[in-house]
Amino acid sequence: MKIIHTISVILIFIIFTSCNSKNKTDQININLMNDKNVSVLNINNDKKVIVRKDYYGTYSFKSWNAYNVANTHVHQVKNLDYNSSVKRIENLKKNISNLSTTIPAWLETAEILKEIEDVQEEYSILFKEKNMSTQNIRENWEELSEEFDDLREELSETIEEYKA
Repeated sequence: MKIIHTISVILIFIIFTSCNSKNKTDQININLMNDKNVSVLNINNDKKVIVRKDYYGTYSFKSWNAYNVANTHVHQVKNLDYNSSVKRIENLKKNISNLSTTIPAWLETAEILKEIEDVQEEYSILFKEKNMSTQNIRENWEELSEEFDDLREELSETIEEYKA
């Protein structure tokens, strides 16, 4: 009789904790859905992805660090009215060159890849002319920033398609 009582208590405990953990998961999902800076995207039946808007209001991706770093640097330089050091230009090289090789598969559309190519082309010009006049460097940063804006816009459109 004591064994039956013990087993009953254990079963009730297991049922209670499993229900409680489901409630916590549901609460996390509700919190995510209510956060305007977080989106849960259904990529396919087996895969969901969470994307977040960063400090600048543009998307950041957990699995695409090269983009996140480059995006932040371009925003920072834009906020500095395109005043930048040569070192900052050089530090951006690795991330810009890795954009197309590290992009998550679900974001690989022809349009996004074209925008990445345009960003890399503008960066190449900026890098080649990094020792030119300050005015020339600012103009090149502006061109890079405009191409990056186009990439951000294309990414946003793709994300909106997944939301629909």
